[in-house]
Amino acid sequence: MEKLIPVELLEKYINGECTEAEISLVKKWYQSFEYDDDYISAISASEEKELEERIYNHILLKIGNIAEEEQIPEKLPYNFWRKWYTIAAAAAIILFAGVMVLYQQQQANLLQTADLNAKQLVSIANNSNQIYKATLPDNSSVWLSPHSKLTYPGMFNSKSRNVSISGECFFEVTKNPERPFIISSRSIITKVWGTSFLVNDNEESNKAEVSVLTGKVSVSIKKSDDGKQISTSLGKDEVMLYPHQKVIYLLEQHVLQPQSVVEEPALQIWKRADFSFENKPLKEIIPVLNAKFHVHIKAGDDKLNRYILNADMTGFNLPDVLEALKKSLNINYEIKANSIELE
Repeated sequence: MEKLIPVELLEKYINGECTEAEISLVKKWYQSFEYDDDYISAISASEEKELEERIYNHILLKIGNIAEEEQIPEKLPYNFWRKWYTIAAAAAIILFAGVMVLYQQQQANLLQTADLNAKQLVSIANNSNQIYKATLPDNSSVWLSPHSKLTYPGMFNSKSRNVSISGECFFEVTKNPERPFIISSRSIITKVWGTSFLVNDNEESNKAEVSVLTGKVSVSIKKSDDGKQISTSLGKDEVMLYPHQKVIYLLEQHVLQPQSVVEEPALQIWKRADFSFENKPLKEIIPVLNAKFHVHIKAGDDKLNRYILNADMTGFNLPDVLEALKKSLNINYEIKANSIELE
């Protein structure tokens, strides 16, 4: 819509008193409505009703002023219609101005709501002996190992996706190069340039580790002022990691030590594999899982070994498999030291 024009100019146009330039301006203003955004469809029914009543009352007020000034004869003179066209034009201007103001208020409210959501932090503490899966606002997935903690905003901001952790968490991050994913833990900062990786930074340990399964990440030592603002670009003091690489941060020496590993044991359970079991007893399934994920799963009760499973587990990692066993066989599990016990 073009910029609103004065009511006086519309009245001149109705009276045929406009210059060629003024006529062109009025026509351009009128034609602009064809391509204007429909702001009314963006507001709620209650807001539309409120706006309608405000405009209607304003028009009634104008009509009331005319009625007080003069009696309307049976044969309506030209001046009467001129005033009514003027009122109609004014009402049109009031309508679009009112809708624009209401639309702008609605947009401001949406932005304010987004800011509030961004400031509201969500904290998840996994106090169990199982692995807990969380889904972030950008649909990224985080698996929290036992006794780990994850904190993230209710809505990520437009520049970056910042989370903080304590303990061990495995991430599968949704790609978005324009909004880097940044993880802050006790002693290190991890910036995500790829997809899946493991971060282990425990308050009770004298070291921290980051291991990459797919994609790439960069790791830097956390500084005292990192809580204020973390750069989203790659810094010269950051270590870049690629698949099957890891870095260890030694707390006492205050150094990062990159390492290349062919098979990182901590990553084995996060590798996705394809399984299909058709009427197989659990005692035959457990050895398959142990061999594939390099773990030690055992049944706490011998009767569990006779449970029969019929399932397609295509693209599952070990935590997904364990969750499927819980739901399909109605069993539970507990991570104990170097083993996983089904119960």
